[in-house]
Order: sequence, then C-alpha cells, then structure tokens
Amino acid sequence: MKVSELKIGDTSIRNNVFLAPMAGFTDYSFRKLVLPMGVGLCFTELTSAKGLYYGGKNSETLLYSGDDYDNTAAQIFGSDPYFMRWACESEYLAKYKIVDINMGCPVPKIVKNGEGSALLSDILKAESVIKESVKSGKIISVKIRTGIKYGDDIARDFAVMAENAGASFITIHGRVREAYYSGEPDFAAIEKAKSSVNIPVIANGGIFTSADADMMMDKTGADGVMIARGAIADPFIFSKITGTVPKIKGMKEFAIKHLDEEIKRIGEKRASVEFRKFVTYYLKGVENSKSQRLAIMCSEDVSEIKRILSETL
Repeated sequence: MKVSELKIGDTSIRNNVFLAPMAGFTDYSFRKLVLPMGVGLCFTELTSAKGLYYGGKNSETLLYSGDDYDNTAAQIFGSDPYFMRWACESEYLAKYKIVDINMGCPVPKIVKNGEGSALLSDILKAESVIKESVKSGKIISVKIRTGIKYGDDIARDFAVMAENAGASFITIHGRVREAYYSGEPDFAAIEKAKSSVNIPVIANGGIFTSADADMMMDKTGADGVMIARGAIADPFIFSKITGTVPKIKGMKEFAIKHLDEEIKRIGEKRASVEFRKFVTYYLKGVENSKSQRLAIMCSEDVSEIKRILSETL
C-alpha cells in the first residue's frame, strides 16, 4: 500500500497506518512499544463518557498516554449527546486533539445500553451525538461497522451523515455486528462509502499481513488502514508496511519489554496476570511451545515468565 501523511483539517497525521483500539489489549504499555514502529495514529482503549462524568477511576486510567498525545486519539463511547460533549470538553481529554466515537463495538453489554454498534440502527441519535461532540472544538472521528446483521449495507449512509454532522474522518470495520470478527470484510461497502464522502475513510478488518493491507486499499480505495488483532499477533506489522526500522529486534525482545512496561504500570502481580492474554499470540507458531505457554499462564513470578520467554522465543 502507499504509505503517506494524512491531512485531517489543519492537522497532519504522520502516516495512514493506524493501530485500532482494542479493549484489554491496546493499553498504554502496548501502545508505547508499537508507536515508534511505524504507527501513524493509535487510540486509547474504549472509554465510557458516562464513566468519566461520574468519576470512574478505571475510565481515567484507560486514557493515560504518557507523553505522546500528539500521535494518540482518545476513543469514547456513549449514546447521550450531553455526556459525549461533556467528555470531549473535560480535563480527561484536554491533551487530546482527536476524539474518536465508537459506534461499532459489538459487545452485548454495550449494545444493550444502546451504545456502540446499537447506534447503527438509530442514525438520528448517532447524528446528534456527533454534532454535539463537534461543538467541543475537538477533531471528531467515528468508527462504525457496515451494519447490524448479515445483509446490511449502511456504511455509505452513515459516512455521509457523519461528514455532514462535522466528523473529520471515519473508520469502517468491514463486517456487520452479527459477524463480530469472522468472515471476509465487505470491501464493496467500504468502497461505496469512500466514494460518497470527501473526508478520509480508514478501512479496518481482516488485516494480518502487508498483503492484506495492500488488498484492503486496492479493493476499497480507502485513505488508510487500521490494524487490530493483526497487531497483537505481529507487532512488527507496522514496520513491515511502512518500512520503519524497529529498534526492538524480534518477538523475544518485544515480549519481555512489554512485560517490563506492564510491571512499571501496574506492578508485578497484576502484570503477570494481564500479560497472559498476550502469550497465546506471542507464542503462536512457535514449535513445541504448549507446555511453556501453560507454565506462563500459571505463574505470578515475572522472573520465571521472562526466563520462559527467553528460552522459548
């Protein structure tokens, strides 16, 4: 794919290869390590606007981005325009230039509250959320899916609405909510949306290799790509796509540095537990690694976890 700077209004994003927000995965520790590896823009984990309003400490923690707020956007969710604008104008988001509104999350507990991808079935409410958020003065982007159920194709209508409501760019996950993360992305739906608006369209879904990114761009005409699970499986994917030479050499060094960052952020005991969800990805494809993976899953001794990683990777 053609890697290039992306202009969003009067703001420049260093390239058009984005790291997706993934709850429980793209925390500050992970973002800190992959940002220098060729990421144009990354996003915080999904954060509740109401949670911020009512002073939830966990919500505040999700928004921490160290010293790199220029290359990080805050992602929030909610269906009440008042709370969404309040969050955009709050001290919690003061350091962020870009605020992304999630209208694509498929998780049942969020959808049941009328948030996330539930807004795809209420375009008028979605429009009011975007319009009110734009009044905050932040650069507002929106992340959607192509619909709720199989057969839906509403990305074009939503993209047009989002542009008219004041959004500066839109990201489209090329699957319906019902599909979650399975199946081939709907390239045609993304292409139809892209050809109908003047704001940048970022394509998301099913990108695990440089070839996948090439295909996504070729089939959709999108302005850039957003990589989700592919980045957890291979954090070096950004270097491979953008040609950035990583300072971290290999998965062994990355995994150990990642664990170290988690330890600094949340302490050894919690880090040993939080790190487990990454282990399956980091050891995938490593021959005869099942016993090592199980050992890490059972250990709260970070020194032991590092030893296993060093001997296995």
